[in-house]
Amino acid sequence: MEKSGKPGKRRWTVAEISLSILLLLVSCALAGLVVLYTSAVKEQSNRPSVSKSSTREGQLFRSDHNNVCTTADCVSAAAWLLQNMDKSVKPCDNFYQYACGGWLERHVIPETSSHHSVIDILRDKLEIVLKGVLETESEQDRDAVKKAKVLYSSCMNESLIEQRDSQPLLRLIESIGDWPVASDDWNTTTGETWSLEDTLATLTARYHKKVLLDMNVWTDDQDSRRHIICVRLLLITAQTISTVIY
Repeated sequence: MEKSGKPGKRRWTVAEISLSILLLLVSCALAGLVVLYTSAVKEQSNRPSVSKSSTREGQLFRSDHNNVCTTADCVSAAAWLLQNMDKSVKPCDNFYQYACGGWLERHVIPETSSHHSVIDILRDKLEIVLKGVLETESEQDRDAVKKAKVLYSSCMNESLIEQRDSQPLLRLIESIGDWPVASDDWNTTTGETWSLEDTLATLTARYHKKVLLDMNVWTDDQDSRRHIICVRLLLITAQTISTVIY
């Protein structure tokens, strides 16, 4: 019998070496992803959770203070909204009282007005601001602003208005064909040459007052690519007549 010697070691092929390297790289990548995921979970858990801004009943929760506007305007607006609310009422029972109860309690309708709202308060504040702007001279004003200030100063010049009396109004009436009610011989002097079209054109072009008819350019309802001239009939009321005269 022949005794065999010690068997030799088996060598790895190129394909086996390549697969081993690829498996090692995939394992490293998976390990890196696991580490990143664990770090993200820990960072999320370490963030401050939603905390109560106050222990009083009815207060809301808020999470991140960085998302809250703390400028002077934001604080004033928030305080104004809170003052207008009535937190003693549940919103599901009476939402109007809940949202506006504080405002209704602190405001009353003035004797000179039939209604009172936030719009009225803002309009009064705006008029005060505009009064200050119109009464302040500035060399940097544009032409439109200068004209507005001239018009305002002329309206506030009561002594000159009393001195002129009704002459400006009479000249305006004469420029549009006089007024039959205030003229004894209108039919013989002006009535023969008076034209409704010319009078309407003068009021519209010179005085920017729309009488009887109102015209403007608008998008065609049937074809948005076109524009049409819209003509509508104005309702004659006491306010309309007063606006035209003055």
